[in-house]
Amino acid sequence: MLELITSYSLSQVPYIHDSALEEYAEKIVLDFSPDILLAPQPFDAEGFVEYYLGLEVEYRRIRYDRRVLGMTAFNTGFIQVINEETGLTEPFDVTAGTIVVDPILTQKRNQPRMRFTITHEGCHWLMHRLAFAEDNPLNRVNIYENQYLAAKAGRIDYSRNQEERTDIQRIERQADFLASAILMPKDPLRMAYCDFFKFYGEKPWHRIVRGSSDIANAYAKMLPKYIAKQFNVSKRAATIRLEKLTAIVDKPCMGFRV
Repeated sequence: MLELITSYSLSQVPYIHDSALEEYAEKIVLDFSPDILLAPQPFDAEGFVEYYLGLEVEYRRIRYDRRVLGMTAFNTGFIQVINEETGLTEPFDVTAGTIVVDPILTQKRNQPRMRFTITHEGCHWLMHRLAFAEDNPLNRVNIYENQYLAAKAGRIDYSRNQEERTDIQRIERQADFLASAILMPKDPLRMAYCDFFKFYGEKPWHRIVRGSSDIANAYAKMLPKYIAKQFNVSKRAATIRLEKLTAIVDKPCMGFRV
């Protein structure tokens, strides 16, 4: 497992630019499964968290409303989960290095979301262990009462340049970005991007600008579907990744280098 080398805030949250996260993701993929970089294909998310990171995955319903689908235990403790038979909450013991995932993600239709969720939680383990350490006196990022877990509640739109006002917003955006870069590495994503245009008999565009033409609008909808299928991710995850790399934009800018 390749450790993240960067600077940290007083609360031990990494200071790291997106370009450095992109490089870190590539190094991780090279270390874990270099063949993934040879062609567009699904990343082995389960093998990554279980065998490369050495984490254990447990399936428990975390919230009634299912706003939290994944959690990472950084220290040994317990969480409250929902008993699916009785509907009542009950304690569930966890050890450090446990990822807890809502079992609804095991359904076949939710496979892309499952793969992103467990990779996202694995990225917390890679980047945020210091922030959640029991001996960190400035641990303010925790949103649960027992200081054992990170949890993704709601949605952080890391495709937009929004100001991060809290540590929890920063760590969630970092985990989302790194998970996306691992599941859709830049080089095979570039190959898939070129293949998409070749299928339609065109040279690859430098970027797709929404609103610039009818064909651009059509490609802006079709390309994420194609990328999602190639990498077995959700259309939303593919769209955000393409937007972040400026392959799809809402106005002219520096384009995706093909």
